[in-house]
Amino acid sequence: MNPPSRSNLQSLFSACPLFQEVDNDSLQRILELFTTHPLQCGSLLLTPEQPNDYLYLLIEGQLSVHLSSLDTPPISFINKGDYTGEVSFLDHQHPSAFVIACKPSLVMRLHRRYLAKVYAITPTIQRNLLTALCIRLRSGNNSLTYSQHNAHIDSLTKLPNRRWLEYAFQRERQSSIENKQPLCMVMLDVDHFKDYNDQHGHLAGDSVLQFISQQLREQLRPHDSMARFGGEEFVVLLPHLSLPKAAQVAERLRFCLASLHQIPNTQPQLPGVTISLGVAQLTPEDELTCLLHKADQALYQAKQQGRNRVCIHNEQ
Repeated sequence: MNPPSRSNLQSLFSACPLFQEVDNDSLQRILELFTTHPLQCGSLLLTPEQPNDYLYLLIEGQLSVHLSSLDTPPISFINKGDYTGEVSFLDHQHPSAFVIACKPSLVMRLHRRYLAKVYAITPTIQRNLLTALCIRLRSGNNSLTYSQHNAHIDSLTKLPNRRWLEYAFQRERQSSIENKQPLCMVMLDVDHFKDYNDQHGHLAGDSVLQFISQQLREQLRPHDSMARFGGEEFVVLLPHLSLPKAAQVAERLRFCLASLHQIPNTQPQLPGVTISLGVAQLTPEDELTCLLHKADQALYQAKQQGRNRVCIHNEQ
C-alpha cells in the first residue's frame, strides 16, 4: 500500500477536526513530523494492556474499536481521515479500548516527543486537541448515563427493575423515618400466569405484562414508585399512606384489571387477567428484605384465599 502524496494528505486532513483552522503551510510542516505505518487486517494498533506513545491518523482502510475485548462487537469504527489514540497520547496512560485494523490499512503516526514542536508550529493544535478531549469526555458521560439508565430499567415493561427498587426504598425509608410519615409496600403478581403463557404463548404473556405495567402505573400518584420485581411480580412503594389507605390503593389496582374481560388492542384478542396483592407497612427497623417478606406473606395469603384479592400483613 503506497502512501499518498503530501498534497493529497493535506487535502485529506484539512477537514479533520484536529486540523481545523490550521493553515496549509503549518499543516504541511506538522505532517512532516509523522511517519507512515502499514497494518495488516487483524493488526492490533491500541490495547489497554500496553502504553501508547503515538497519535494516529488513518490514511487508508478502516479500524474498529472494541471495549472489553476483541471478542466483543465493535462500538465504533475509525475511517479514512479520522484520528485515534489522542487521549493516551496526551495523558501517558494506557488506552481505554482495543483498536484493530478490520482491513488492510495505512496510518500516519506522531510520537509524543514531537508534540512540543507541533505546538510551536501553531498553538491552534492545542485548542483542537482540548476540544477533542472535551468531546470524548462528554461522549463518555453520555454513554455512562445511558448505561446507568438501562441498568435500572426493565427492557420489557420499561418499568424500573429490582436493582432500582433498592435505591428507591432507601430513599423512601429515610424520608419516612425523618418526617414520621408512613410508608407501605404492595407486592402483586398475575394470577395463573404460567397457565396463561402455556395457553396463549409467551409473546401473549409479554403483551399482558406490558399492558399491566401501563395500566397500574396510571392508577398511581406521580411520587409512588413501581418496579418489576421479577417474572410476573411487581412491587409498589406508597409513601405517606397508612396501611388502610394503601389497601384501598391496592384494591383500586386489582379492580382496574379485574373489570376488563379482554386486553385491549391485541390481535388476536387476548382474555383479561386478574392479580393478587399483598400490602405491608414499614416499621422503623425494617430493611428492604423485611418489608418484602411481609408483603410477600400477605400476597401468599391472598393466593391461598382464592386469588384476585387484596390481603394485609398484620404485625404479630
